[in-house]
Amino acid sequence: MKSKSRLLSIVQSKTALEKAWRVIQENARTSTSEKTKTEVDKFAEHATRNINSLSTPLSKRSFKFGEATGILAAKVNSDGTKNKKKSRPLVLAPLTSRIVQRAILDALGTVPELLEYAENPFSFGGIRKQQNELAAVPAAVQAVLGAIGGGATHVAFADITAFFTKIPKATVVSIVAEAVQDTEFMVLFEEAIRVELENMAQLKKNASLFPIESIGVAQGNSLSPLLGNILLHEFDRLMNDGDCTCIRYIDDFIILAPSLAAARSRLKLAVRILSEFKMSLSEEKSISTPIPVTKKFDFLGIEFNNGFIRPSGKAIGRLEANVEKRLLDSAKTMRTTKPGDQIPRHFSLIATLSRVDGIIRGWGKHYRFCNDDALFARVDNKMNELIGKYLGAVDVYRV
Repeated sequence: MKSKSRLLSIVQSKTALEKAWRVIQENARTSTSEKTKTEVDKFAEHATRNINSLSTPLSKRSFKFGEATGILAAKVNSDGTKNKKKSRPLVLAPLTSRIVQRAILDALGTVPELLEYAENPFSFGGIRKQQNELAAVPAAVQAVLGAIGGGATHVAFADITAFFTKIPKATVVSIVAEAVQDTEFMVLFEEAIRVELENMAQLKKNASLFPIESIGVAQGNSLSPLLGNILLHEFDRLMNDGDCTCIRYIDDFIILAPSLAAARSRLKLAVRILSEFKMSLSEEKSISTPIPVTKKFDFLGIEFNNGFIRPSGKAIGRLEANVEKRLLDSAKTMRTTKPGDQIPRHFSLIATLSRVDGIIRGWGKHYRFCNDDALFARVDNKMNELIGKYLGAVDVYRV
């Protein structure tokens, strides 16, 4: 069935679905979710056939987004450990849904009227990388350093509380609809951002934390960062009007100003603009009084300290805690598995070391632009210590 919709023709094409699948597959390499990795590995066994099975129902308008799973992910303390009292609502959609959502995002990237949201010089999260250019956190860090080099003397940083759960869907959907002028495509788009959870009963009172109504989009949906950027496009413009620079990464932003007074004034402006969407700043992650740029400060998990750019202590603690947990869980399983029983593959020596290797490589890739070689040497030593301890503990067990 040939579509009259240009955007739907893109989404249902095997080329677009294959491209989207490759992105999802690559992201899964550094995922800490075993469910995600297992699902991706299974899809990969017959990838071509599975891609075809997506293309056909999309072309016939019979594709259905499966119910997602609501996950309460524990927030992380400053030392990298999990906070048992505070969590954030994540939504994990079925793999096929995630592939189609990604294909929809790529199709929207071909709409000229939406380019202003993708080419915003002050927003770096969820923005497609241009050829030979930095993107994401490295690009945001470069912009911060550029503002400091340009004369900024004071800095203020903040985080928007529960940002994704506060996005008014109707507002952003209307902007997308106006841009694409494609009714058929918008039906699929709205279905792609609708949240239906299969585990509502298990979540009980926590179900209200998830964006299952008209307000909020799913954190975990590849389309959500775009919707956030669309909503805050005017915020970015106003925050960068005049003598201040405001760098934003989804729900985190940093203000760089030529004076303490200017930084204070711009922070008040941010609070006022966000209040229009019934949003507020996190007390824990936001600064109330701007500080001089000569003082140490963190932004996006990066510590800026007198010329050094390094992973924050929280980021390092999170890495160490993650790796140590994987190793301890494996060693414990090997130790407690009864003689004659097979050790679960997930906890085997090879599987564990492979998983830890992926975590460490992903972490190193994320922070590769940092310049504190001595710190990286200390992290390497810590990883070697943890792995060495693990190997010493399991060599007497059946591996």
